[in-house]
Amino acid sequence: MSTSRARAARAEATETATTFDFDGESYSVAPSNQWDLDALDAFESGRILTAVRLILGADQLARFRSKPRTIGDLDALFDAAQKAAGISEGN
Repeated sequence: MSTSRARAARAEATETATTFDFDGESYSVAPSNQWDLDALDAFESGRILTAVRLILGADQLARFRSKPRTIGDLDALFDAAQKAAGISEGN
């Protein structure tokens, strides 16, 4: 089991958030089994910004957006959140 998946499994078992770094900032996500179902709906509908807002929360998204950002930055943040939650493999 990869380190990110092991960390995510521990977070789910203990119902605690997992922290990850992106572009010099720390963010945290709840275990994926606690994510709002609307986040999945938004993702499947191609509304990635909405999905990220539901997963990270408004405050963390505002911190992310406090710098000039691109769609590529948003995709990379979403990838990092998924890796932290154990949904996709880390590098």
